[in-house]
Amino acid sequence: MAFRVFVAPSRCLLLLLSGLLFVLICDIDRVRAASVYKSPNLDDARHWRRYAETYIKKVLMYDENRRMIPSVAKNVIIFVGDGMGIASLSTGRIFKGQRAGNSGEEEQLSFDMFPNTGMSKTYNTDRQVPDSAGTATAMFSGVKTKYGVVGVDYTITETNLEAAKVPSFMEWAQEEGKRTGIVTTTRITHATPAACYAHTINRNYECDEKVPAQMKTRVKDIARQMIEEAPGKDMNVILGGGRNCFGASVPTHLKTEYRFQGAMEKTCKRTDGRNLVDEWLQRWNGTDAAYAWKTSDLRAVDLDRVEHLLGLFADDHMSYDTVRDRSDDGQPSLSEMTEAAIKVLQRPGTAGFALMVEGGRIDHAHHQNHAHLALAEVVELDKAVETALKMVDLDETLIIVTADHSHAMTFNGYPDRGNDILGFGNRPNATQYETITYANGPGFLQHRWNDTMLEGTADWATWVKVDQLNRSEITYRHLSAFPLGDETHGGEDVAVFASGPGSNLVRGTFEQSYIAHVMSYAACMGPTKRLNEACDDDFRRKGLKASGAARSHTVSSIALVTATLVAAVRKLF
Repeated sequence: MAFRVFVAPSRCLLLLLSGLLFVLICDIDRVRAASVYKSPNLDDARHWRRYAETYIKKVLMYDENRRMIPSVAKNVIIFVGDGMGIASLSTGRIFKGQRAGNSGEEEQLSFDMFPNTGMSKTYNTDRQVPDSAGTATAMFSGVKTKYGVVGVDYTITETNLEAAKVPSFMEWAQEEGKRTGIVTTTRITHATPAACYAHTINRNYECDEKVPAQMKTRVKDIARQMIEEAPGKDMNVILGGGRNCFGASVPTHLKTEYRFQGAMEKTCKRTDGRNLVDEWLQRWNGTDAAYAWKTSDLRAVDLDRVEHLLGLFADDHMSYDTVRDRSDDGQPSLSEMTEAAIKVLQRPGTAGFALMVEGGRIDHAHHQNHAHLALAEVVELDKAVETALKMVDLDETLIIVTADHSHAMTFNGYPDRGNDILGFGNRPNATQYETITYANGPGFLQHRWNDTMLEGTADWATWVKVDQLNRSEITYRHLSAFPLGDETHGGEDVAVFASGPGSNLVRGTFEQSYIAHVMSYAACMGPTKRLNEACDDDFRRKGLKASGAARSHTVSSIALVTATLVAAVRKLF
């Protein structure tokens, strides 16, 4: 006789859920181990472009209420203070004022009064805290990417370099017939300038020495890309450091640059015997081209006539402005190079120009906790912006000033008004500490007490009292809390300042990749120009050019009209 067991359906469901919960609890460690963070979006070029277009349309809706006329920027200049985070801006501003003999706090940087400001989110697709290669690619191509890669999207591998390439705003500009240029105080093959023209899986492939042997037949080093491939080979101005990467040489007696420590000071030398500067000159043989390797060379160039100008003023990076050789045999300043570049690029009867100017050694000084050198570099970048403002017409030139990332530097304490910004963060009667300190870096060891230093200080834990150190030395490092050979970047948002046509798009907090699309929209070049009806030939023929004046104008985008109608309906219900 068969027996049947009947169980209520509700009890069956309860038993099933209990079993599943038991399995999950028992296997939770395996589940945790197997879980890997996955981006909530595809992180591909289409995603970042869609994001930028959506954000632009949102900002244009704000401006529609003010009846703004569509604008076109004939010229675009983007200034990048490498590592110039908010703390660097604040302390750099004070440093500038104090060097002029003032209190400092009330000082203005040349771009502080730009009419539009925003905040840029700097993370890479695979890192919370970014590097300069991924951030520069985002700013210049409009596509966020991985840490350490240049001019390629996040899909990059050793075998798909061609497929992963993304064009920069320099390529967009050249397609529209604009003149193009780069100015930097780093090697011109370094991450930020390289992102204007190069495409590589590794930012360190600046010369052939750094490219692995098994990849040399498939991957060109960055210096070769600049000389051999567009847009680098067609640029009108390239000024910076990095002679070693190009196999160029100068008289031995002039190789007396002051050397600092740190990973950023390691240069890259050619091993293939090529002199890429000579090859560059041969390419422009018979045209108006000039090569400069010292200040007197640059000053001797007829800047109103030369069509292509290459300047390499150091074997490695250019010197910090504080210790720069200011003689004729030395190196020009960032502001002097900026002036020269604009003179070459800004020619009557042309379609305009695009220029990137980088104050690159702000970053390097922070990496070694040299706060005094970093702030002097901020002031020199400010001077370069001021130089540009005097030379261009803001009715037809978009100027953007920003940073690629921040640094682990703090501006702290309770110093008195007008106190030396490089001084102490508290009043003299208390144990002294510095107004500027770092979360990590080599400054840790310089401040660390040991048996050979300052006997009698052991009562102050394990640190040398900061007011007993020689803080006037050029190699002095501010205190850091954790020992590292090089201090790290910071991950917080950075400021973006903008003036000129299209600057109204710089507003709010946005992805760093948005900056490239602002330049694209404003200057009628690249993927986002189709959103700007002022870029349309028919629009221009009607004489409705950007003049900054107000007029009755309705944005033609269907998306904007739809969004407005939806908002109105919602109010009714």
